[in-house]
Parts: sequence; C-alpha cells; structure tokens
Amino acid sequence: MTILNAVLTLNVVLTMPISGSTAILPTMDTADQQILEAFLVHVQTSARYCTPERMAKFASQPEDITWQASKYIRMPLTAYRLTGDAKYLDMFVERMDTLCDQLEPGADGFMGWYGLPLELFRHPDHPERRVDVILTSFEVAGLMADFAQVVQGDETLNRKYSEAAQRYLTLAEDHLIKKWDARGRYKDLGKTGAVYITHPDLKPTKANLTQPHNKHAKMISALLSMYAATAKDEYLVKAIKLGTRFKRCLTLVDDHYEWHYWDPAGDWDMDAQNPRQWKHWIGAEHTGGYYALSLSQAVILYQHGLVFDRTDIDRFVRTQMTVCWNGDLDDPRWARVDGRPSDASYLCSWLAPFDERIYEMAYGAPAQQGQLKRKEHSWHGGPVAGDWLEFKYLIYPLWKSEEPTEKAIVAQFLTQKDNRALVERLTFRVEAPGYQAPMIPAQMSESAK
Repeated sequence: MTILNAVLTLNVVLTMPISGSTAILPTMDTADQQILEAFLVHVQTSARYCTPERMAKFASQPEDITWQASKYIRMPLTAYRLTGDAKYLDMFVERMDTLCDQLEPGADGFMGWYGLPLELFRHPDHPERRVDVILTSFEVAGLMADFAQVVQGDETLNRKYSEAAQRYLTLAEDHLIKKWDARGRYKDLGKTGAVYITHPDLKPTKANLTQPHNKHAKMISALLSMYAATAKDEYLVKAIKLGTRFKRCLTLVDDHYEWHYWDPAGDWDMDAQNPRQWKHWIGAEHTGGYYALSLSQAVILYQHGLVFDRTDIDRFVRTQMTVCWNGDLDDPRWARVDGRPSDASYLCSWLAPFDERIYEMAYGAPAQQGQLKRKEHSWHGGPVAGDWLEFKYLIYPLWKSEEPTEKAIVAQFLTQKDNRALVERLTFRVEAPGYQAPMIPAQMSESAK
C-alpha cells in the first residue's frame, strides 16, 4: 500500500480545529499507553522526513505536502496536546519553518509551494508546468491556525511562541487563503452554498473543476481553524457556504443519506470538447477514506451548531449502520453509500460520539489491538496513531453529548445581524427524495447552479 493510499483509508482525524485549552491525557490502559509511547518515539524519528532536502522534495509536487509532509509536521503538535510537554512545540516550529523556507512568490506575488501537479492532473501539452495547489494551501493554513490556538490558550506559551504564531497567521491570511479568492477560485452559488474550483493550468478535464466533497471537507476544517484563531467572520461564512453545498447534494433514501464523490456546480464543469457532458464522472464515493472525509464536514459543522442538525446526524448514522457496515465487529462487511459491496472499510469514526457500536469498531478493543500490532510502523504507529489517540482521548469525550459542543466558538459571529440572516437564509431540511444529480449538463436547472 502506498503512503497516499494509506492516508486515504484513514477513518480518524486528518485535520481538526482545536477548541479550548490544551488537555493532558487522563490515565490510559496499558495497551493505549504502549501506543502513545511508540507514537512519541515516532515523533522524534519522523524528523528525518522534515529536513530541508525532504521538504524541498515534497514541495516539488505540492500536493504531497497535503498527504505526507503536513502529517509529519502535525505530529509534534498532537504530541503536545496529548502530553502537555512544550518541547514538542519547538519541534513543530522547526518543522513548519523548514516547510516555509520552500515558499516562493508566484507571478501574482502570492507566496506558495509551486511545483508539478500529480501526474493524473498534468496537462499533456505542458507536462512540466508548475502550479500552486489549493488543497495544500488550506491544509497548511489550518495547521498553522491550530498551532496559534494552542499558543493563544496559554499565557506561558504565548510569551514564547506568539511571534511564530502571528507570523504563521499572517502568511495563512495574506497568502495561503486570500490568493484563491483573488484568482477566482471561489464560487458563491447563492442559496445553494459555495465551491472552490481547481487551478486553470491542469489538464482540460481537471482544470477549472469543482472540487470533490472530500476536498471541500478539508477546506472547511481549515476555515473553522482560521476563524477560531482570528475571529474573522469571512472564514466562518465560507465554511458555512461550503457545508451548505454538501448538504444540497444529499439524497434521502429510507431515512438515510446517500451522496456522490463529486457533483457539478456550474457551467465551468462542462467538458469544453463536448458540452453535453461533464468533465467528471458522477457516482458514489469510491473509497472508504473519501467517504469518511466527506462525511466529516457534516459532523464538525454540526458540533459548531451550523448547517447540519441532529436529524442530519441521525441519518448519517443510519447510512453507516444500515448501508456501509453490517454492524458486526467480528466479521464486518462493508459497502459504499449506494449499497455496492466493498472489500475495504467504509467506517466513519467521526460518527463514534453518536453510536456506541461505531465507537467500539473505531476505538474499542479490536481497533486497539490493530493499533498495537502496528505501533512500530513509522506511518501507522506515527501519524495514524497520533490522530487515533487525539480523537479517542481529547475530542470524543467533548463530542459525546446530546447537543453540539463547539457552539461557543461561533457565539460572537451570531451576535451580528447579517450573520444570523445568512445562517437563516441557508438553513433548510432535506426532504425526500432530496438531491437528484444532473447526469448531463442539460439536466441542471438554473436554480441548482
């Protein structure tokens, strides 16, 4: 299994806005303590992936920063949250600064990591054309904001790390996030939400294309982190609109949700060579990792009291328990959201706070034994284990509640009349049959664009 495929099959936290002050783990059982101890060793040894030479290699194909480099950079931040040992924040700053050393200005003056796109996206007539990658910008911006939140939440840490935190936030705001609006990559769809579209210099069927739902989920997470770190409404507005767009793409079947990997949002998604077709195929999420990541945006927005309500969450739980998993811990059987069987896991651990069986599958004894067996593996015992421990011990206890637990973060936002009006204007209940995909451009009504 390649590292990229390993990342895509994760059913744990890939990026997560940090709320509240840093917590130190309560007493663990022996097995989880062993997993933690092995993870902390990997935090140290993963420094070999964060040298200037390795960061330069990641930056030469910038999407690798999203799926690989950012995970190694995040490890010490996770370690700090799990242990409270500030030495890990020093490691984080060293790694992030090494990545930032690879930044360069684009033709429009915005800093970024400019390199070759993944081979799947390269223009056949210009295979050496260098591009900036929107997903990487958001991933790193969100990570910078998560660090800033940790620093802001502690007076002692703020004295030591405030300069680094402010430097990161300035870079994230003035370059990593801002440039995509300036480049016309953000599309406001009115009452149906908003989307980001891809870079124009990719192959024709990948350029100027609406992002798939799983990538929007990562952007929403980053935007929520940016809002929490800066209190600037623009980030929360965008997160709400992106999440609304996903909700508008949900089909209601027997009181559970189904959805696609990708859905068109406008004329830019039509194939220029054949305007009667879309550039991209329309069909159910085709990997368990994409399924979990796409669904994560609904859970995190729900926890902030935005876009999705408990009825939505219950419907997602039914998708998990009646379609994607047979509920058997010993002999699990998996399927896509449309019911087609899959050999790979389709488990969304983000739903663990809402169903004990999902928690048991994701974090109970079988999962624990799996983590324990892989604790020496540099990837599974490193980034994967860190995310697993963070959700199990820091996020799950907060989210296991009958009510959304992050609403305080957005309370100030909702004191503004215009913001309340926006939320009210975009609020709706999915009624059967819900979204019906326009399989060809001619089927897309103006109101759906």
